Amino acid sequence: MLCLVSAARGAAFVRGSVIGIKQQRSFSSARTSSRALRSSPPATIMAPSAVLHTAAAPSWVELKEASLTTSTGKRLAAEDALRAVGEGNPHISTKLRLFNGDTEADVRVTLYRDHAAWCPYCQKVWMLFEEKQISYKTERINMRSYGEKPAWFLKKVPSGLLPVIELDGKMLTESLVIMQTLDQSFSGPSMLPEEQYDRANKLLRLERQLFSDWCGLVFRASGGSARRAFEETFDKVDAALGELPGPWFLGGDTPSIVDLQYVSHIERMNASCLYWKGMQLRGTERWANIERWFLAFEQRPSYHATKSDYYTHIMDIPPQYGPGISDSSKEVENAQRVIDGVSSWKLPLHLGAKDLEPLPDSMNHGDEAARHEAAYAIAKNAAAIARFACRGAGQKGAKQFSAPLADPTAVPNLDYESKVDELLRVTVSLLLDGSAAPSSSAPNTNKDAEGKALGKCLGYLRDRVGVPRDMSYPAAMQLRAHLNHIIDGV
Repeated sequence: MLCLVSAARGAAFVRGSVIGIKQQRSFSSARTSSRALRSSPPATIMAPSAVLHTAAAPSWVELKEASLTTSTGKRLAAEDALRAVGEGNPHISTKLRLFNGDTEADVRVTLYRDHAAWCPYCQKVWMLFEEKQISYKTERINMRSYGEKPAWFLKKVPSGLLPVIELDGKMLTESLVIMQTLDQSFSGPSMLPEEQYDRANKLLRLERQLFSDWCGLVFRASGGSARRAFEETFDKVDAALGELPGPWFLGGDTPSIVDLQYVSHIERMNASCLYWKGMQLRGTERWANIERWFLAFEQRPSYHATKSDYYTHIMDIPPQYGPGISDSSKEVENAQRVIDGVSSWKLPLHLGAKDLEPLPDSMNHGDEAARHEAAYAIAKNAAAIARFACRGAGQKGAKQFSAPLADPTAVPNLDYESKVDELLRVTVSLLLDGSAAPSSSAPNTNKDAEGKALGKCLGYLRDRVGVPRDMSYPAAMQLRAHLNHIIDGV
């Protein structure tokens, strides 16, 4: 599993037991913090000894305060406060969502979904709650390939399947059934109008054909016939999106259940077809209606909160569907170098709407905002994250799970904790002030044993930054690139 947040208690970013640590509030003045930030951190990591053997980086108190004085930090702190009372924008960490003047006592339904927001079936149900504005509570449960499911949940749902809702005390499974039940059980505009049933059923059958063709293309050894079959069905989907005014399958101003049924898997097709087959599905003239549809989704808060990046998908798809089978082509080689970070997790970053993985303008708030979001996330849970990173130099857990990066019972090597902590403080200071030099074309390869171990710790952390679980895609890219900057220098 990409696992900054593993099944283990206190693992990292957003586990309840970690994010619940009370944030330091008795900071010194902003002026003092800004002065310390300017004077303390090194501008680059060209002198490893200064990083590893001196108190060069500001303290976490100073860094937290500096983070909270940025416009992004102020916004994120305000959003945290709203989420604590069930308000604000949707977010993975939300446990309570209230709409239309409801109080917690009015909530009739609890959503049980996966911990990391990687399950496509959970994603579409979660989005329906937000689009329909149904007040709800959330409980997050591991998927089997990432860790054990709690006994209390298995008593409620012996199959362990996700998603599940508990509506008025009754348990309900199967995502499409859940969405239809919610739509019929709560007031508000219908997300599947009765007069559209015939069209909706035809489109739902087409979605199942697309899913089947995707599996035949990506997860089975197949030749050109599988690609042609997928492309022909994708053509039909694109044509269906062009039959009515507006971007949505059933027309109107907002997405329907049909749109939600499609979007979570086409999102994963975007990543997997590019990575394993060298096929770019975004931004093409051939599938212009699908592109318009995605751009409409990317303006909606419900999709902002639930959308993953391509790297996260390439790590989370195989444990759920099986290994993807790569074609041999320059397009595949280039896509894999970009998505795996070999050629892309380098400074300076230039993210935009024309990239292999497009960052639409609606989700691009600039490099500084992305850096500051990453800094805020680390500073908020710094001690837990440092210990988590030390797993990179520690021992594998006694019980292993099928997801390649999942190791919830791993034992960290805390001999490196203080050094990792210092390197993370350097990382955050560089994220805050933007002073990191461009990535070196010749990183330090003459590392001693300590340098190699510290590189493993930071690499362990870098490889487990998940979207949307830990932060947004632009922030994750900034953190991965800055961690590589530090790794190259130690």
